[in-house]
Amino acid sequence: MGGERALALEPSTDPGTIRAALSDTRQGRLALAGGGPPPWEVIPDVRATLDRARTPGAVADGADLRGLVPLLEAQGRLAGYGRSIEGVAPDLSAALRALPPLGGLRDLLRRSLDDDGGVTDEASPALRRLRRRLRELRRDLVKRLEAHFQAPGAEHLFQERYVTVRHGRYVLPIMASAKGRFRGIVHDRSQSGATLFVEPEGLVEDNNELVQAIRDEESEVLRVLAALTDAVREALPELHTLLEEMGRLDLIFALADLAERMGAVEPTVGPGPAGAPEISIRGARHPLLLAQGWQDPERPVVPVDLALDAERPLLVITGPNAGGKTVALKTLGLFSLMAQSGFHLPAQEGARLPVFEQVFTIIGDEQSVAENLSTFSAFVRQLRAVLEHVDDRSLVLLDELGAGTDPEDGAALAQAVLEELAARGAFCAASTHLEPLKAFAATHPRARNASVEFDGERLEPTFRLVYDQPGQSYALAIGARLGLPPALIERAQAHRSTHGRALQELLARLDARDRQDAGRAALIERREVESAGLLARAREELEAARTQARESLTRARAEAQRLLGEIRRAVNEEWERLKQSDRNRESLERSRKRLLEITRRASEGPAEDAPGQAGGAAVPGDHVQIAHLGLTGEVMAVDGAGATVRAGAVTVKVPVRALRVLAPPAAPGARSRAAAPARRDVRVPEKTDVASEIQLIGRTAEEARDLVEKYLDDAFLAGLPSVRVIHGKGTGTLRRVVHELLAAHPLVAGQRPGAPREGGEGATIASLRVAD
Repeated sequence: MGGERALALEPSTDPGTIRAALSDTRQGRLALAGGGPPPWEVIPDVRATLDRARTPGAVADGADLRGLVPLLEAQGRLAGYGRSIEGVAPDLSAALRALPPLGGLRDLLRRSLDDDGGVTDEASPALRRLRRRLRELRRDLVKRLEAHFQAPGAEHLFQERYVTVRHGRYVLPIMASAKGRFRGIVHDRSQSGATLFVEPEGLVEDNNELVQAIRDEESEVLRVLAALTDAVREALPELHTLLEEMGRLDLIFALADLAERMGAVEPTVGPGPAGAPEISIRGARHPLLLAQGWQDPERPVVPVDLALDAERPLLVITGPNAGGKTVALKTLGLFSLMAQSGFHLPAQEGARLPVFEQVFTIIGDEQSVAENLSTFSAFVRQLRAVLEHVDDRSLVLLDELGAGTDPEDGAALAQAVLEELAARGAFCAASTHLEPLKAFAATHPRARNASVEFDGERLEPTFRLVYDQPGQSYALAIGARLGLPPALIERAQAHRSTHGRALQELLARLDARDRQDAGRAALIERREVESAGLLARAREELEAARTQARESLTRARAEAQRLLGEIRRAVNEEWERLKQSDRNRESLERSRKRLLEITRRASEGPAEDAPGQAGGAAVPGDHVQIAHLGLTGEVMAVDGAGATVRAGAVTVKVPVRALRVLAPPAAPGARSRAAAPARRDVRVPEKTDVASEIQLIGRTAEEARDLVEKYLDDAFLAGLPSVRVIHGKGTGTLRRVVHELLAAHPLVAGQRPGAPREGGEGATIASLRVAD
């Protein structure tokens, strides 16, 4: 069904119809991605059965009727598949769920017919009764016939003892020599004549009854088939709709599957952004070349860019033979027809084409000896047909324009043809080797040059289409590469005119410069992509840092609120103690103000780290500052992450990370130093001379692993936020070792390749974790 539709597919010229077809293909691709392939299975062609059933009184045979069952079963499966893709392809889902439900007819056919089309006993109660009676009659008849094998003298009557059927009647094999001793009706004889097949006289009526029962069964079977055919006839409108829709859906999924295999994009069909028609296709790949690539991956397909617009609708393509000129023309024509038929195109995103009413091609040599046509005559005859119908909604593709005749006359005719096509507003792409047409395309306001690129150093085409630059044929260079004698090539060079040589040399220099410019543009584009990636990564890292800072601030405020409660309790206790003491009123007031200041600072939460303060791991006896409370005191005890600090009359419990170890008080220094226990097992030596990068080039993998391990420890202790590991590009072994080590190291928070200014792929930047 879908295959016939594909073969009959024709491009549409209605923009709405084209966009709907392209949308169907897009929906098919979404369905394949979201729900997998649809459950078609094998569906036979049932159109002949439906045609037979259309005639009133006609009876289809059981096998044909049974052939409808796979179609009806597929409807149920496809409706279920449609429900499964409703979220990803709603339009296609609706079409699948709208397939005519014919479950009643499906169940009737499955119940009435077996897999081979035979009518089952369940087809009707009458048939069930008749077949039961038939089985009983056969069993009784065979039993009575077999009784003859046990009768006296049976050994003289039967050479073999079995019951068989001849002409629909049950008989016994009697030896011909015993014919007179056995009464009955002879229905047949063996080929040798030695055996007669005889119906015993006493069983004639039983056989008659059996034959009649068989006829009754056949009549009932025919009646059942007629009823089934009538049921199909009543459902013919729904069956035809089902067939048509399933064929349409089959084609949609085929187009979607092809688009996925080709890596195609949905083109935009219609006017360009300025409202005028234009062809803009980047990275076009001919589908047949792609298919060859599926069979032979060693043959990559070189994409071409295709560009024409209403201001310059003429494109003149020049360059060497076998360079890709004709393939470019065919790709342009094929893409136009494909887009207007609902195909997605194997090209880059952003493909755009106008809607063409007509596409004309003159490609290939149509000369004919039988019709007395030369190459040029055949070209002129085809050209005349084109000029009779071409208009401003036409695409014309002309291969080797102006060939087959005198070059001067051919160029003049070709230029006139192009001017006529431009005057009529048609889009035209033409290939040629004629020099005057290159000049025409360079000077005419509605024409444009393009050439297939040729690598002058390797003497072979690159198949890339280069715009606004005429190409040369490179005939002599190609001849030399293919083995023509050097002397012959030199003689040919001498025959060329001075002007021609100069022109070819100029074109060669322009071609080389264009390749250099293209290389620079590609490099700039790659660097822009890299810069965009680095910028995006920096933004992500900045946002992550902001998020981490917000979370840290939230945790610090929560901790400050907890400490506030403790401080308030300490304030109240100290105030009560002071009131009961014998200190004077002025002393009480100073204590009260000091305690209120402590409470205020605790309410404000943690402050920024003050510069110039000594740091380190606090141990009992240390003189410390609680930065966010504005208190200084002595560490009384350390319990895991918490520490108990006595600040004058106040004793508080705070996190160890909130403490800053201060130098011991100047006096009495000896007592303070004696009170502090040894701390060499707790303090971590500071690293102040650690470089921000490490050089590994020339090291073995094992050496690099040991060096990086030690370097990361030193960098972490020195408080470096990040480091650069220089491993070079080389074979990639050192880079892989470094990446694996950094990914598993507990001190490394993340890693990224170096930016171009940081060494590019020859270096890796590692972000270190922040010490608590």
